[in-house]
Amino acid sequence: MPFVENKFDFNDYFLLSNIAIVYGIVYFMPKRFSNSTSLPLFIYGSTLACMLDNSIGGGIFDLYDIMDGPEYSVMDFVVYFLYAPFGYFFIYFYELFHLKGMKTVVYIVLFSLLSVAFEWLYLLAGVFHYKDSYLIYYSYCIYLFSESSLLLFYRFISKTENDRQS
Repeated sequence: MPFVENKFDFNDYFLLSNIAIVYGIVYFMPKRFSNSTSLPLFIYGSTLACMLDNSIGGGIFDLYDIMDGPEYSVMDFVVYFLYAPFGYFFIYFYELFHLKGMKTVVYIVLFSLLSVAFEWLYLLAGVFHYKDSYLIYYSYCIYLFSESSLLLFYRFISKTENDRQS
């Protein structure tokens, strides 16, 4: 069965424990956004990650595998639950620090570096498996794009919500 885990090992426990930790942090953080803002942020973060992973990590490029190999399993799907809170943290701290102008650019650059550091931990834990000549440094460009995209999406939904309230 291709969608069932063959064995539950360290990378599965690592992933599930990290998901529990990051969602716990989100739950206990002071609320900065309405549910009508938070939910789209979570969905967008997971959807964008899924689209990028399936285009770069699979298909004609096939540069890396997630979890235990090239076949999809339920844990490959579970990985996408991890991206949503990180996107939420990105926007949360952007708003907390009231970033504008060049500070936004610096923030994206630094948060992308932080994202690469987290990916490196997940690489060590066996959540990601690079193929051929893919290097972790390439992910930096992907994070620059995805975080910029998430910020544009956030600005759009927050403007839409503000227009509705006016």
